[in-house]
Amino acid sequence: MKFLKYVLPFILAISVAIPVFVLFMPLVIIVGPFIYFKRERFENQYADFLINNNGADFFCYNTLENSKKNIEQNSIANLEERIEIVYLNGQKVASNHSVEFISQALYRLKNYNQFPHLIKIRDGKRIDQSINNPFYKVENLNNPKTELVDQMDQFFKTTVKQN
Repeated sequence: MKFLKYVLPFILAISVAIPVFVLFMPLVIIVGPFIYFKRERFENQYADFLINNNGADFFCYNTLENSKKNIEQNSIANLEERIEIVYLNGQKVASNHSVEFISQALYRLKNYNQFPHLIKIRDGKRIDQSINNPFYKVENLNNPKTELVDQMDQFFKTTVKQN
């Protein structure tokens, strides 16, 4: 009786799994290299994007209702013209650069601690920093706005490297 209870389901699972594996293995062998090379090509294009945009600075923010209005009225107005704005409306990215590469840069944030966020590209590397805490200190605690602007300027001017 134990044989039927434990071994029979195992034998049935194996007898179904092996044919399914055999049927789909050629598909994986054929499609796998295409997926790999497509990803490699994108990685090379992304690396070119980082090199071609060396020195670029980005200010990224999203649709949080309590902060969006303040960011658009105050923070963006205090940014230097060379700093590019990246707006995230849900999962849609609005930017003057390739949305695909900006999305990849956002996906790879290392120091993510909610938005707003700063990104700079130096020597073919993307460096990021969240300014969420300083921003909300200005917004909620009425700290001087100059502290936030100074911190953003300091981030964009330093040359600390990050992978």
